[in-house]
Amino acid sequence: MCWKIITGLFKKEKPEFISPAGFIDIYTASSILLDILEGMGDGGAEIYLPDAGIKKYTKDAVINCCELEEVSAIKYATDIHDCDDFAAELYGKFAGLAWTNVHALNFFFDDRETFWWIEPQNKKISRCLEGWQGNDVRFFLAR
Repeated sequence: MCWKIITGLFKKEKPEFISPAGFIDIYTASSILLDILEGMGDGGAEIYLPDAGIKKYTKDAVINCCELEEVSAIKYATDIHDCDDFAAELYGKFAGLAWTNVHALNFFFDDRETFWWIEPQNKKISRCLEGWQGNDVRFFLAR
């Protein structure tokens, strides 16, 4: 649930769930994901694209969505609620799911068909993985 400060008081607002800004066809999405893997020097990842059209979102909508806020607010607990749990929570809401050799995180395509990584634990959205997030993608599961 998102909260808003109004004149010093907290007021619970109705959650505004993120809505797709259209769809990207599976051939284009697959090509983008293969380019990312090639750029990482990795060609062995599995790509799962369950629908003919993969949902895409505006970057601003993702940055400001209640779903990302809610997931990032969950307390980290080693082996109980860690990276795979955060990534699964966000995948269940709107984002794609990815696993690297050391980390689970999310991704989305924006309305310009640009690929973005999402770190669900801290809401960071970026074009590249940071070193601690791994360097070998195991799989992509689109939404």
